Amino acid sequence: GAQVGIFDADIYGPNVPLMLGVRRTASASGLLPIARAKTEPYIPPMERFGLKVMSIGLLVGENDAVMPDPHDAGRIVTQTLGDVLWGALDYLLIDLPPGTGEPQHSLVRSYQIDGAVVVTTPQDLSLLDTSRSLGMFRSASVPILGGIQNMSFMICPHGGEQIEVFHHSERTWAVRDASLPLLGRIPMDIAISRGIDAGHPLVQAAPGSADAAAFGAIAATLDTMLRG
Repeated sequence: GAQVGIFDADIYGPNVPLMLGVRRTASASGLLPIARAKTEPYIPPMERFGLKVMSIGLLVGENDAVMPDPHDAGRIVTQTLGDVLWGALDYLLIDLPPGTGEPQHSLVRSYQIDGAVVVTTPQDLSLLDTSRSLGMFRSASVPILGGIQNMSFMICPHGGEQIEVFHHSERTWAVRDASLPLLGRIPMDIAISRGIDAGHPLVQAAPGSADAAAFGAIAATLDTMLRG
């Protein structure tokens, strides 16, 4: 019931359009904004499944290689974010790439971020990267809302047994700290993969499924936390 926008801030691998069934096949060279004289927003977002959507992937073609100077990467994202006609929103979600570089640094310097959610998978490689991202947001005094464990487990299609696919090591990671609330665990399920490939999100296509319920529970928890 909330008015929600989503901004895909991953310059090098923007994939939100694919997940929502939106494609830009034509090349779009020269459309990435770095700066302009006027400050008022002018770009209408796309609307899909009740979401207002903007992505770097809508400014470049699917086969275009995006290779900005590292100093420009943050400026491209912050400029684009401010150029969109978002209108009245309850929530604007910003999907960021992993890591601690750009555009994260530019975003936390340019905008007030109400909260960060870190997403990881259970194995050490992902936990390492996510812990670094967590440290970056904490150092920037961004409130940490919690963590989500993606591809957390799978359900055996024959017996219904919950299978832990990834090895859970005993190493200590910041993202596993008890002070970080676990907002939810998303299963590894072929229905989610098929929904992405079809450009039709599972929550929209099969709202009554157990997988959709996992996403819904996370959204409800975040809604409660942010509304105070």
